[in-house]
Amino acid sequence: MARQTDDEWKARQKKRQQRLRDRHRAERRPDRDDVARALLVWTITSYLEQGRPEWIEELADAVIGLLVDQGFDERAADEVFDDLVERYARDDQPFRRKVHLRA
Repeated sequence: MARQTDDEWKARQKKRQQRLRDRHRAERRPDRDDVARALLVWTITSYLEQGRPEWIEELADAVIGLLVDQGFDERAADEVFDDLVERYARDDQPFRRKVHLRA
């Protein structure tokens, strides 16, 4: 059996991934990022409702630390996190609509 080239492998992998995404979309199955986003919104809004800014700071420190460990800029990560907290504090619908999930 002939060995496939990198380009052939990438093309086959791209098709497999697209089929998987299509199947998940049809099943209305959330992916890892959807779950992580929902968890972050729930956590931040819960802490805000409870009046626990220190818990948000602890969460920020932990999340930013993980991002820095992955190679992200600390200041940029801090800005993004703070922007999310502000957005979640003022917006009761922080998610973009997922048109494909509409009934």
